[in-house]
Amino acid sequence: MSQTPFMSLNMHLTDKTLAIGDLKALEYFQFAVWPLFTTAAHPCPPPIPLAMECQPVLLAVCELAEAHRTLRDEAGSSTVSAPFDKRMSCLASVREQLRTNNSNHASLSPLLIAVFLLYFLDGFIECGHPSASTASHHVGVQAIVDHLGGFTALINMGQKDITMLLSEFASTDLTKALLDDRAPCFPAEIWTQIEHGTVWWDQETYNGTTLASVFRILAEMSLYRQQIKVDPETLSMEVVQGFERCLQPSFQTLNLDHMEDCNTYTVHESTLESRMQADSFTRAFQHSALVYLYRAICGLPPRHCLVQQHVQSCVECIKSISPLSKAHNCIIFPLYIMGAHTFLPDQQAFVLERLDFIYKYLRFNAVLLVRTALEDLWKSPRHNGDWWDMFRSLGEHVLVI
Repeated sequence: MSQTPFMSLNMHLTDKTLAIGDLKALEYFQFAVWPLFTTAAHPCPPPIPLAMECQPVLLAVCELAEAHRTLRDEAGSSTVSAPFDKRMSCLASVREQLRTNNSNHASLSPLLIAVFLLYFLDGFIECGHPSASTASHHVGVQAIVDHLGGFTALINMGQKDITMLLSEFASTDLTKALLDDRAPCFPAEIWTQIEHGTVWWDQETYNGTTLASVFRILAEMSLYRQQIKVDPETLSMEVVQGFERCLQPSFQTLNLDHMEDCNTYTVHESTLESRMQADSFTRAFQHSALVYLYRAICGLPPRHCLVQQHVQSCVECIKSISPLSKAHNCIIFPLYIMGAHTFLPDQQAFVLERLDFIYKYLRFNAVLLVRTALEDLWKSPRHNGDWWDMFRSLGEHVLVI
């Protein structure tokens, strides 16, 4: 993976009314932090113009940028003092704006971006810090989204930075719900809506399966899991097999169209690698979802052959993703699920090696906490236990995607 190089400040960053430190933070956020939130080669533009106009967004962007830059510099040869903590100023600014403009649509949209950024700051970077408030920011996002009319209304607005952050928020809510053994905060149907907006993943499909469709099934399974927790008698093999069929990795099959016009379906060498990388990325999530199905819903032990066949397949998918691919930005969840269910020393070594590699690029503390949680699990009797026991050592503020 090659980090996006710094460029000269664009026209939005030439406002002389801002302090030099804020301008540098905005530049760092635009070129070093924002690309880490997506697997896309060319992500949608960050909310820099909005930060120039809205103080809560500016403070949130600067806080996120400085926190990330500190982590990057601490690991390098340069030494810097801790970044200026604008957290309290940012929170106070958000609260004041909510108090005075709680029904103003034009004011709430910028505030939503500010709270999104605070949520990801605490969930990805400062998740081990005593001041982390991921759950509080989660509640704040939900309240603003509801006030603005919900997912559909926000996606219909067509504001790319909001819909991209919304897709990331919904994804982290879902993965945290799966790890915490609770229901996600949103219905499964939202994934069909989210898919129509700007998202953090590559939206091209090569085998007819989209990542949004995998997340929709994961959400449905999580809700079903909560149902059978209350009443185990409602567990239905027919329902389980329906989930299983939806999640099985599929391949294109030969049909008459393929035979009559072969060239139409020929992959050019310039796009071959990206197609295969995206396919492996989606398959890794499919295999992780099947592990969840067999473990959390069916109650199979972690060493069961049905579980292990998808663990092994997930390993191969992740291994096939090039070290230069941006897919590593957002593949921690499959890597964590697979790592939690592997018992072979060489595979455990691969998991740790890949997490170390990802951390060197991302500099998200969440990656280090996942690594620590896995090492703790491997030494514990919980490694042979239930799904909901496996992940309880991960910090409450950590977000995994």
